[in-house]
Amino acid sequence: MLIPGLNQLAEPEIVKVEAFETLLAEFKAEVLAYVQARDPESAARLEETLENESELLTMMQQAYTLRIQNQERKWNARIKQMLAWWAEGSNLDARAADMGLERRVIDEGDPDAYPVVPPVKESDADLRLRYYLAPHAPAAGSRLHYRREAMTLGERATVTVESPVAGQVVVTYTFGSDGFAAQVKDANGRFTEPGKVDVTILAREGNGIPSDELLEAARAHFGRDDVAPETDMITVKPAEIVPYRVRATVFINPGPDSGLTQEAAVAAVAGYVSDRHLLEGYVDPSMLAYELHDAGAVRIKLLEPAAPIECTYSQAPYCEGIDIEVKTL
Repeated sequence: MLIPGLNQLAEPEIVKVEAFETLLAEFKAEVLAYVQARDPESAARLEETLENESELLTMMQQAYTLRIQNQERKWNARIKQMLAWWAEGSNLDARAADMGLERRVIDEGDPDAYPVVPPVKESDADLRLRYYLAPHAPAAGSRLHYRREAMTLGERATVTVESPVAGQVVVTYTFGSDGFAAQVKDANGRFTEPGKVDVTILAREGNGIPSDELLEAARAHFGRDDVAPETDMITVKPAEIVPYRVRATVFINPGPDSGLTQEAAVAAVAGYVSDRHLLEGYVDPSMLAYELHDAGAVRIKLLEPAAPIECTYSQAPYCEGIDIEVKTL
């Protein structure tokens, strides 16, 4: 199945912008047809005028065509915000609400501080992933089921069914108030032997090793009779962290300030390694080189990592430091 962050999805045809030449030809044909129906003699002169690139009327028609293309891009951007794969911000919040989801608050901030410390909320990428995992909740025992359950700790109501008197059934939904789900960055479940499943938890904080409190919350969650299949014995365990560092020497052409280039290079690498901090994460040296080139380097000497870092389902790569030296050619 398609999972954001793991798969790429081509844009639908509805958001494609027509080529300038095609739009211009259509625009010209419509204008000529309109004039032809009302004044055939003027239409002939107009057609001759529009064939001349230096005519003011021709340039005006080209400008209108560019305007049409810009309008198409604006409407296409709005259309994409209606699709969960590309939606952002409050538009994504609205799509997630269709599945009964809301954006988590990772850090409450401090409204009494000066200046006010705003709350830190779940990123678009994390909310989008939970949106696509949500429909798989009923598929008990599947990998996606275990992953979703681990990433929504405490967000599922406890359901009790009682029949206090004959002919009456009372169903009670009790929602917890803990914030453990916001502490989970990634999780998965893997069948290890008949009747046994390992659930691995990766935390957001630090290098990803979950706290004892978070692990206990996960064990309590999977101990519920409405979460795990009756046939599975579940073991919740912390992720194994695979540490590494990024060290590189980058070369730039004379001119631009090397400090600014270094700042951009570190920021680019930091963004990439943060995205790779997941279970089964894969750190590709070629992607690190790409990020450094994109930051302005014309030549790169990547010292660490010397080879790709490939993790198993229970491992996550964690970058312990970024050291970028900038030199001028």
